[in-house]
Amino acid sequence: MEGLQILFNQSALFNSTEIKRRIYLFTPAGFTIKLVLASLLATIGIVGFLGSTLIYYFISTKKKTKSFMQTAPFLRNFHFYIKSLALSDILSNIISVPLICIQIMFDVFQHDWACRIVRSLTILFPSITMNNLMVISVERYLATRAVPRSFSVSTVRKLVLIAWLVGSIFILGPAATFNGVRYDLNDTHYTVVCKFDNSSFTSKIIVLCYSILQHVIPGVILTYLNISVAKTLWSRQKRRITVRRNNAARANLIAAKLRGTYLLIALTFAFIIPYSVLPYYAAYVAFVKPSIDFQTDYMTRYLSAGLLYSNSTINFIIYVVQMKEFRVFLKKLLFGNGNAMNPNPPGDGIQLPNNH
Repeated sequence: MEGLQILFNQSALFNSTEIKRRIYLFTPAGFTIKLVLASLLATIGIVGFLGSTLIYYFISTKKKTKSFMQTAPFLRNFHFYIKSLALSDILSNIISVPLICIQIMFDVFQHDWACRIVRSLTILFPSITMNNLMVISVERYLATRAVPRSFSVSTVRKLVLIAWLVGSIFILGPAATFNGVRYDLNDTHYTVVCKFDNSSFTSKIIVLCYSILQHVIPGVILTYLNISVAKTLWSRQKRRITVRRNNAARANLIAAKLRGTYLLIALTFAFIIPYSVLPYYAAYVAFVKPSIDFQTDYMTRYLSAGLLYSNSTINFIIYVVQMKEFRVFLKKLLFGNGNAMNPNPPGDGIQLPNNH
């Protein structure tokens, strides 16, 4: 028995020594793959930053106009929604995306607090955007019921501020679970990846609760609310309403509400669809533990991140398509036709349907 025990101890010591002797490699996914991923994310970040900055500035210029359309509560709330979403996108593209690109190309932010801080910043602004969309969708849902319950401008501002605060607090839980996780490539080499450490039961529970509270439940609620609002608007749009000439301003406001709400619905689905890919994939890998080689897992995670951060670019496209005055603003800015930096155009900034 003593001989067997000595043999077992020697075997364990040998295995431990072999593990220690393995050589560290920095993300052996191939330089070309890492360069393509970093270039893709950098392009997404640059386009998203420029688009979000332009829409933020354009909406900010609306404060200078005092027309009936601009002082309407819906349009004031609408402009505030767009600015809040754009600000989240701007910060995401100048903070989160560059950090991810650096982490892809250089052997930094892979361990301990550096890893936790970087990963916290990468999930912070998407979480804030999700909470913003919750406020927007609930307000639009209540405002389009048979008995409308509209939020005041001050209430909307407070709710959006709370959305930013809650999003910032909620990430503290999953932030504690991030660390440099060792990945044994073969018998001679290993690497370290900054990601969710699923080695402890507590970490799994924290990430599971975060995923349910910040991803699953809000995603289901947003989908239901926006489909309900879209169906309501579609049914109302089919009704034929006769508006007198002296109510033309009110007719324009109703049309602006219709188009503005459709735009907010489009922004919501443009976010929640790509937003779901990365967390669901991470949860799948953490709990199912499928047999996936390192390169495939590496590419899938960063392509999913690229899909998530492409939301700001998609938003910019939606703004260009749906907001006629924004297109005019961009045309003046690019081609120098008039004073693009002080457009101050009349109206609400939303493309209105033709009134016949």
